[in-house]
Amino acid sequence: MRGITVTLQKGGVGKTTVAINLAERLAARGHDVLLVDVDPQGSATEGVGCGDAYTGDTHLGQVFDPSDPTTPGDVVRSTGTELSFDLVPSHASLDRLAAEIQATENGEAQLYRKLVRPLADRYDWIVLDSPPTIGPLSNSAIVATRQAVVPLQLSKPSADALTRTVTNQLFALNDRLPEREPIEILAIVPNRVSGDNEEKRVLEALEDSQFEPYLPAFARSSLLQDADSPGPGIRERVAFRRAYRSGVPLASYDPDVDMLDRLDSLTNKIEEKGREIA
Repeated sequence: MRGITVTLQKGGVGKTTVAINLAERLAARGHDVLLVDVDPQGSATEGVGCGDAYTGDTHLGQVFDPSDPTTPGDVVRSTGTELSFDLVPSHASLDRLAAEIQATENGEAQLYRKLVRPLADRYDWIVLDSPPTIGPLSNSAIVATRQAVVPLQLSKPSADALTRTVTNQLFALNDRLPEREPIEILAIVPNRVSGDNEEKRVLEALEDSQFEPYLPAFARSSLLQDADSPGPGIRERVAFRRAYRSGVPLASYDPDVDMLDRLDSLTNKIEEKGREIA
């Protein structure tokens, strides 16, 4: 199994949209894919049409309870043949699970031990949608895959959140868990881009920083001078919002939308760089 965690310590950057559509694009290539929603808000669960699971009787928290017979396979839910990947849904109890992870010795490794590793023979890829805060659930998600995709909007608050995520979370986890393979960023993805001058300035600053190697080819400021390009990044498109409301990925809602090519390019990058985690 190979895996990625989609993360940034800021909400509203389209993190869930990237996670859902990466899962779908990997599945479209013939991989067996599991999407895991560890965000207590349950946005990914809602976005693939499984909102009813958020208050279901069987949930991820039970897998962590040593007195409960629930197995990892019991919390996996099919999202239907149209979506072609499976889901471990979020649940209303995930805040309590976060507290249990916090109170458990080496708790950050529990998601890997209790969910990821037991399902390793069943899936080629696991995609985790992380909460938009530094805490037990987001730390556990990153430790579980050791590889991250970071979506961000081209704004100063989002760029500041990128620095916090890398410095206060990824580097800190590497320091605390030196015996494991280091956590790596596979891609930083400008997302929900509309194309104003402030976005241009932020993108150029990213290109002049330590983060430049992680920007995909479609996320370069040089595209601003390309008359045949819609511009850099994953652009704002109404089809993303409509697909989410319909409970399906972008390709299922509108297979002709131009941003699908960019999601494919991002998937190529992840396939090339992603390493085995279990």
